[in-house]
Amino acid sequence: MDDMERIEEEPEDEKDGEEIEETSAEKSHSLLITILVAVAMLLAGILLGYVGRGQYGPEAQASRTTATAQAVAAATQTAANAVASATQAAANAELMTFLTENTRHYKGDANAPVTIIEFSDFQ
Repeated sequence: MDDMERIEEEPEDEKDGEEIEETSAEKSHSLLITILVAVAMLLAGILLGYVGRGQYGPEAQASRTTATAQAVAAATQTAANAVASATQAAANAELMTFLTENTRHYKGDANAPVTIIEFSDFQ
């Protein structure tokens, strides 16, 4: 029986050797996959860093800040222009009222949308 047990044991020993070989092959395969994934991630990071710097880098943030400041300045200027326009329109209306009331000679409709006033001196 000892011979039979040895015969049966020998193939098991060979299987253990094959399993060890498969395990090291699997380890080398998983190591290769890990290295490939790491290289792919590195290349993706380099590409995104190179391409995305213009959109997300410090220069882009500075230009966004500048654009925001310019937009605020433009809005402030527009509001100031609107106030100035309203003030100028009121002043113009007051001036026209004064001039049309104090003018002795005029031609045409006094309520016309356009009024031309000529100042001259004949001396």
